[in-house]
Amino acid sequence: MKTNPPRVVGLNDLGQLTMRANVAFAVRCAQRIRPCFSVPAGPRQREQVAAVDRAIRVAAAFCQGVPAEAGQAAAAARVAEMAAEENGEHTCYAGYAAVRAAEAAANAEEYLLNATDGGMIEIVAAAFGAGRVLAANVDSFGLDLVVAALYADLEKLVSLAQGTCEDLGTAFDPSETGPLGPLWPAGTPACFAG
Repeated sequence: MKTNPPRVVGLNDLGQLTMRANVAFAVRCAQRIRPCFSVPAGPRQREQVAAVDRAIRVAAAFCQGVPAEAGQAAAAARVAEMAAEENGEHTCYAGYAAVRAAEAAANAEEYLLNATDGGMIEIVAAAFGAGRVLAANVDSFGLDLVVAALYADLEKLVSLAQGTCEDLGTAFDPSETGPLGPLWPAGTPACFAG
């Protein structure tokens, strides 16, 4: 008996999550594709890898409720974007998932400080963008694994993070050791194996 693959996660799905849950969704997308962001050795390249890693860490810290300086997530997103642009095709655009994660955190911080119009939409759009980067860089053999991972995150986030996208939401660890569990519950696509 053939089973249907999980459905694709859309903007409406993410719009049902809290701010922290949206950032966590983006963080996990960035963590999944992070092994693809490796560049030849050298001081400049180490800085670029560090920028991508920092963007992911800053966004993860937002999910965990770790206090941060105002603007830290936005600054991390800008620096990671420069690294991603410089190494785009060479790294399957993996840095852009980290950029989207940091942008989601930065947009959430901005919304919490200033209740800006459209802020919630930007948070959801950044999370969705991280998922798009991940899905766009998988080969056809791994697409079902990516969809399954994204949908597993969505299901857990819906049950974990009660509230709407206007709510900050509960603090939690978005890593594999946190309540969301493994990044690849159905198996890691070969193209993302580190």
